[in-house]
Amino acid sequence: MNTKQSVALVSTSALAAGMAQGAVVYSGTLNLQQSAVNRMPIDMTGDGTNDFTFGYEDNALKPYVDARTFVTSTISQSGNVSLLSKPGSKGFAVTPAGTMIDATYASLNPVNSDPRGYMYEDDSGAVAGDWSNTATTDAYVGIELALPGGTSYGWLHFIDNPTSNPATLTLVDWAYQSTPGVGIATSVVPEPSVCALAGAGIATLLMLRKRRPSA
Repeated sequence: MNTKQSVALVSTSALAAGMAQGAVVYSGTLNLQQSAVNRMPIDMTGDGTNDFTFGYEDNALKPYVDARTFVTSTISQSGNVSLLSKPGSKGFAVTPAGTMIDATYASLNPVNSDPRGYMYEDDSGAVAGDWSNTATTDAYVGIELALPGGTSYGWLHFIDNPTSNPATLTLVDWAYQSTPGVGIATSVVPEPSVCALAGAGIATLLMLRKRRPSA
């Protein structure tokens, strides 16, 4: 295989990779931090309507994500997010990077019938989630997002630090697959610009053509 063919294949592969990732909607790095009894609404879809809130309930042992959205101290409206929590509880499993959020994950961690999910302790004081109350946990929460075309899978990336004073819950970033029914791995974000990659391949081809000696 000659050099030109090799570069062409690399450019095609980069383009295909970009197309495969093209349906991933990513927030970018956020690092939004909440403490005490604060809560923050988040609009994932950019339609002007909040999709969920996160923060603390009552004390530092109750960091939570709420599929309802809040504007004031009262419940305003339902968001588009459904929370995938541990079976039979209102708590979240500690989901590591690289976990596929799809129908299989959803069956293992079904949608929480209560719109609020907890990292550690629930509103009744019972331990519900697998996140620690004595050490920092850096992990993901699986979600389903109701979009016009159907249900999409996504993730929320949190760092919970119950040892700080006050304790803090940080939303690092989030992502979802805009194509309904298609899974997304936690920590997966869109590739760099496909156009930039393809352009680099074309530029290399032109450079090689200029360098090739005439027959």
